[in-house]
Amino acid sequence: MKNVLLFSILFCAIALPGFAELTEADLNKIRLIVKEEIKEELKPIKADIDTLKTDSAEVKTEVTNLKGTVNKDFDTIQKNFDRQNNIIIVCIGIPMAILAIGATVWGILAHKRNRKADTQQEQIDVLRQEIEELRQPILSTGTEL
Repeated sequence: MKNVLLFSILFCAIALPGFAELTEADLNKIRLIVKEEIKEELKPIKADIDTLKTDSAEVKTEVTNLKGTVNKDFDTIQKNFDRQNNIIIVCIGIPMAILAIGATVWGILAHKRNRKADTQQEQIDVLRQEIEELRQPILSTGTEL
């Protein structure tokens, strides 16, 4: 047991000078190593970021070009719709106008004919009454025509 105690004290005495303290020079070396490792690891990330920036710029220009194309196409479609609306209005409006004018003229002529027929009928009625009045004296005398 004395040997175990003696050897443990000896080993502790040998280990005393090595307290594992880091000096400022050791810390600077560690910092330098860590910075270099971080720089090495960040290089691909920085390259990826740069490619993402260029890709996003390309996407932005493509989107603006696409917006311009869509706006031009929309204007073209709007003009086509306007043209089609005008054609539809003409195709429906002109025949409707012709029908309306024809119906109006027909109504006016029919009204004139009715008025003419009414006046003729009135004249016929007046003449019948006159004939009846003229027949009255002749019938009362007993002579016939």
